[in-house]
Amino acid sequence: MNEARLFYALQRYYLGDISFERVVQDAGITLHELIDYVREKDLRIILTDEDRVEGLKKLSKLMEKHRLENAVKFAREAYKKAKA
Repeated sequence: MNEARLFYALQRYYLGDISFERVVQDAGITLHELIDYVREKDLRIILTDEDRVEGLKKLSKLMEKHRLENAVKFAREAYKKAKA
């Protein structure tokens, strides 16, 4: 499994760009693999806005651990610059 590809697909899912089913297609894995991965990493399936926020937080930490850039980090930095 290409985790970077999965991370970017999950990021799009949490940002509301794609469906859970589309994550499977974009990451090139099966639905069962995705469900197992989400459970293993304690990520959330979006049912509420809180799920979306918590999912993004956990995914961001995973991406940073693997030294991958993420949209949340870019958005946070852009927001700080705009406020300055």
